[in-house]
Amino acid sequence: MQETVAAAIAHLARTDPAAARTAESALDTLVSGRRLESLTQRAVQEFCWHVLPVRFSSEPSEWQFVTDSLSCLFRLLDLDRYADICVSERTREVLRAYAVSYDTGVAAYERSMRSSGVTPPDLPELTWGTALGSAEIEAYRETSAALELAIAAGEVRPGARGWRSAQEERARSFLTQPDPSGLSYLDKIRQERVAEWLASRSHPHREHLIPLRGQLAAGAEVPHDAPKALAPVRRLLDYAAEGISLTQIGYMSPTVVRALCEEFDWETSPSPPRSETDAMQLIALHKLLRTMRAVRRSGRRLVLTRHGRQLREDIDELWRAVAESVLMTDGFEQAATETLLGLLLLRSPRSVVTPRRDEDVDIADEACKLLIQAGWEDDVTGGRPRTDQVRSVLITVVWLLEILGCVAGPDLLGEGRAKRLTKVGRAFALTAIHLSATSPSASI
Repeated sequence: MQETVAAAIAHLARTDPAAARTAESALDTLVSGRRLESLTQRAVQEFCWHVLPVRFSSEPSEWQFVTDSLSCLFRLLDLDRYADICVSERTREVLRAYAVSYDTGVAAYERSMRSSGVTPPDLPELTWGTALGSAEIEAYRETSAALELAIAAGEVRPGARGWRSAQEERARSFLTQPDPSGLSYLDKIRQERVAEWLASRSHPHREHLIPLRGQLAAGAEVPHDAPKALAPVRRLLDYAAEGISLTQIGYMSPTVVRALCEEFDWETSPSPPRSETDAMQLIALHKLLRTMRAVRRSGRRLVLTRHGRQLREDIDELWRAVAESVLMTDGFEQAATETLLGLLLLRSPRSVVTPRRDEDVDIADEACKLLIQAGWEDDVTGGRPRTDQVRSVLITVVWLLEILGCVAGPDLLGEGRAKRLTKVGRAFALTAIHLSATSPSASI
């Protein structure tokens, strides 16, 4: 193949030596020492729409000559699709945008890359990151190549009606296809992200979760009894769909509070409750819906957001959203929550780790010791955390776990009681940590 490239450059040099030199230099930049067979549509687009105006040549007057020269070389190599990209109107538009300003050019480049169809799309099960590991880099590159083939075969038609759904389906099919070892690209990305998450130097408490690494990467299926577990959440969403009256200081209407407590037989003090503050279940659920951005305040009413309406109609998405919200915190609170969920999973009878037998261990005290060993300090006092402080930080998430039936029996943080996760609780805890550990630190 190298001989073919050399022959094509020599042929071009006989008619236009300057074009041949420019095309050869551009091609060297494109392949970066790799064989010509590695060239992809995405690489050609990135060169024409970003590398050329930013790094290859700073003179707008030269850009068209470079793209025309490279196009001639591609045609001599029978790479007509790539030749067409070089001299397309879209390329001209992007380069004109760079001539206006760098920011305008980058915006045009990013917009054109997305609409070309070869940029791997974000999926519900995978959001691409910016700081990519080696497995994710390979997966991104190979997915783009698979999309290019699908476009060439007419399976994905960028710009046509419904093309993005077809693109997502092709990307999902490629990413989830297992290799001879039984692992898909999606599996490898998740394993890589979990390993990095566990090894975070700023979160040394995660070391005790290493025995769960395989389970955290795999996550858990939405359990069949998720609708039952989420019934209180869905019921509050139903009320919000109609609009919940708020008190002057922003608490939910006492009428709604009493109705929910009666429906789910929640114990309150006093009973019946006079306010949302009398029902820890409603405090936890109200905070949950706000964290998920499922509700918003509209005057003196609490109403559903568009996202809230979508969650109300899709039990699987609601399950994931609720689980994800548990770790949408930071600092000491996040560390304490991760530690609690990890300890509960390690005690789970279905864990690959031998279940703990010390039934009288105080789980809050055990979590506190792990956090101290990891060097954590209380966000408020700045000193070594105490068991009562850990209980205070975890109280809302513990209420939520109890409301959803994730733990056997009430009073998870009660002294001297080592609780176990229920079947739905194990799935919930795994889902929560899985979503946190496999999400990218940033998205593109």
